[in-house]
Amino acid sequence: MAGTHARLSHIIRKFRGRTIGVLGDYMLDELLRGEATRISPEAPVPVVLMHDRTSAQGFPGGAGNVAVNIAALGGKPVPFGAVGKDESGRRLRALLQSRKIPTQALIRDSRRVTPHKVRIVAHQHQLLRLDFEKPQDISRRTANLLAQCLARWASRLDALIISDYRKGTVTAELCNQVKALVRQRRLPLFVDPKPDAPEVCRHATVVTPNLHEAELMVGHPLRTRSQLEAGGRRLRAELDCSYLLITRGAQGMTLIEAGGAIHEISNVPRPVYDVTGAGDTVLAVLALAHASGASMLDAARLANLAAGCVVVKFGTAEVSPEELLEAVQRSLP
Repeated sequence: MAGTHARLSHIIRKFRGRTIGVLGDYMLDELLRGEATRISPEAPVPVVLMHDRTSAQGFPGGAGNVAVNIAALGGKPVPFGAVGKDESGRRLRALLQSRKIPTQALIRDSRRVTPHKVRIVAHQHQLLRLDFEKPQDISRRTANLLAQCLARWASRLDALIISDYRKGTVTAELCNQVKALVRQRRLPLFVDPKPDAPEVCRHATVVTPNLHEAELMVGHPLRTRSQLEAGGRRLRAELDCSYLLITRGAQGMTLIEAGGAIHEISNVPRPVYDVTGAGDTVLAVLALAHASGASMLDAARLANLAAGCVVVKFGTAEVSPEELLEAVQRSLP
């Protein structure tokens, strides 16, 4: 165990300076905190008392949260995406820039609406989420601009992440261009999938569905160990990815290799306050660890520990190298 502890700790210290591209849907997340003291006489809903109209907290969401997690761990994220020429887009770019994350490859498109999610919270409970968005595929011109940006950056990237929230950035045309570039440059590709867009995942290095997404992609439940193993192997083969990592919440993770080997990664029991963005953290740590020389099993172990760090926080959250090092120490006797 001492050897595992030293190995994982060494990997975390090598995160610094790793350059990871993040292609996907960039969104603005906003948190409004108030106090729910009574039920409205007009309808059976809580009345939330907001003490300060200027207290809203803004965070980069979607692919932006992946980029923020990479930066928090010492890596260098390079965002590739499209935002609107709107107030939400302006705020999102400013939030990324405040974290010293470059925004030159975030294409501004006047026809695009920057997705904006507003969560209303009282007493650490989410009461309501408002989504301001108009999902539609980016234009061919914007897709070509993104492909050109990726081509210029490719030689400086250690890995590429695709964070597809089905808001229109990851089109089939752009995906094909990106995959050709990835193959040419032999870049590791990490994909967070959506069940209705399996073509985005094909031929990736790692695909990271949660259990529900994996069940939808396979077409049947994965409740028992035999179902999980058989269905996971079949899904990995269908996607032709090198690894399939199924995240299973409190049950941990299941890593399936191309050769058929299966590894169960257990969770350390802990309270869960909010799972918002935990999958983004998993992607960020997987890519950083693999780019730092970790085996995929060790990368998954670190990603599992990192997800455990963020679910005890409320809202869109990130994990620091110090927190991850502490988590490694706590997890190993």
